[in-house]
Amino acid sequence: MRICVIGSGIAGLSAAFYLSAYPDTDVVVYEQEHRFGGRAAVTDDGEHCPRFFLEDYTELFAILRKIPGNGCRDSFNVLARTRRYAHTAGVGWLEISHLYVMLAKEVPLREKIRLLWSWRPSPLVAERRLRSVNKYGSLRNYSLRPLLRIGMNLFGSKTGYTLPGPTDEYLIAPWVNHLTADGVVMRTDCRVTEIGLDGDRMSVTTGDDTSRFDAVVVTAFIPDLVHLLNTSRIDHTVVDGQQINCAAFTLDLDPAEKIFAAGDPAFYCRSGVNVLVQPEHHRCVVLCTRALSTEESYILPEVRDMLGLEYPVVRVRSRSNQQPGEALFAGDSLRPERILRRPLPHVYFAGSHIRSSYPIDSAEAAVRSAFNAVGALRRDLTGSFEPVPAPGKVDPSEGVTE
Repeated sequence: MRICVIGSGIAGLSAAFYLSAYPDTDVVVYEQEHRFGGRAAVTDDGEHCPRFFLEDYTELFAILRKIPGNGCRDSFNVLARTRRYAHTAGVGWLEISHLYVMLAKEVPLREKIRLLWSWRPSPLVAERRLRSVNKYGSLRNYSLRPLLRIGMNLFGSKTGYTLPGPTDEYLIAPWVNHLTADGVVMRTDCRVTEIGLDGDRMSVTTGDDTSRFDAVVVTAFIPDLVHLLNTSRIDHTVVDGQQINCAAFTLDLDPAEKIFAAGDPAFYCRSGVNVLVQPEHHRCVVLCTRALSTEESYILPEVRDMLGLEYPVVRVRSRSNQQPGEALFAGDSLRPERILRRPLPHVYFAGSHIRSSYPIDSAEAAVRSAFNAVGALRRDLTGSFEPVPAPGKVDPSEGVTE
């Protein structure tokens, strides 16, 4: 079989990984940008967000155990357990044993009440706060259902892991190299302009070239998905609801900063500013969710105060996440069987925005949706689904750097 995967984000790379496990399958991945990674790609403006993996990312971890790592035997062992710090009015910064302040036993009840009171205008959206000039938040395509799913998921993960440095260096590049070594054809600068049924196969058009495949796995994020289905004249139900945007900063810091002395990655969160410190690369990645402003003039002093920085910041990169394919997803996930109004054989959908067994928009949701899509594809095209050799439950703490 010859399969086309559209998009090289986590879902696209996962689909290619699962498909390449079958010796009877040739896989081609088309990426419209000039770098692989989708929303996980690192651009000239830095990281899309702090790359943080919860302990229940079992399917992602299973894949990473099969991919040679940067300086480790596999990409799973590159991950390091992340310390979590919360700021309290009485004590200041306090290391907590749970990812989430409300579930941390170290935080006094009065502090939790104070935090809940400060969050009352909105759980996610900064622009609703009084005095806020952060206009990246958006209520469009937002509902209580995903918020409830997030809330339920809080009880499943007490800790998390992170990469020691840039996502492209420690995650995307090893993954792409592994797929290439397995015979997957990886192509950048290939925007798919149209897909369609051509007899009993699918035609895929990129520029002036049209190729035929036995099946297509579409992993494009919602705006690109809508555009592709529209240009292909395929009747669908997907609405581009303008996802929630959260600005991100990637800051290179002076190696002499005291914050690096502990040597461990750490997460600091206060007033809607979330900072992931990566000592090995002398940098931090900042995600602005409920901050009063996303302007550099506001964020840099906040980070300097939070981390106790003593030296000038070496380099500042900022990413507004306002491009169509970059925004964070906080709407109801799409049911793959309901995306098309009329069934179209040999077309399958994956992505963190596609309904899977994981409840929130994340790398794990992308992986699980890809696993589901490949399973459906194999059943439809071969009549059976042989288990992929790689997936399987894994102890997230095994082999992870302490």
